[in-house]
Amino acid sequence: MIDMLDERLIQFHLNAKDKKDAIYKIGELMFQAGKVTNQEQYRKGLFEREKEFATGIGNGIAIPHCQSDCVKEAAFTLVKLDEPIEWGSLDDLPVNYIIMLAAPNSSDNVHLKMLSTLAMNLMDEDFRSGLINASSVEEIKKIFAMKGE
Repeated sequence: MIDMLDERLIQFHLNAKDKKDAIYKIGELMFQAGKVTNQEQYRKGLFEREKEFATGIGNGIAIPHCQSDCVKEAAFTLVKLDEPIEWGSLDDLPVNYIIMLAAPNSSDNVHLKMLSTLAMNLMDEDFRSGLINASSVEEIKKIFAMKGE
């Protein structure tokens, strides 16, 4: 996944008042970086996925994701929020870190591979705390490099 790191999709201070606001603002990042061609279609896919099951995985992290025809290439964001927000997480705690995934509609199921890799890495306390506490793109690159991702 280190090959997919895009500095335009890493933010250390995002102000979002709630889940909807966060999805809108982070969706905008994906659009501005050229990863998605249609913001509304992408956001709609994210909200539909959230209706099925909230993507707050616990430990203050959410992984909203969407597979859509509007996605040009697989990508993910790493966003630290200024203030925690309610997400409907598995542990009922608010979220302060969002890793948003975008995957094209393709037969290779790249979004499942991305989710699987992230889930495995996030179970590692060192990886998770390193990611959450990182304050520079270089620190994030080192964290991913240590995992060989």
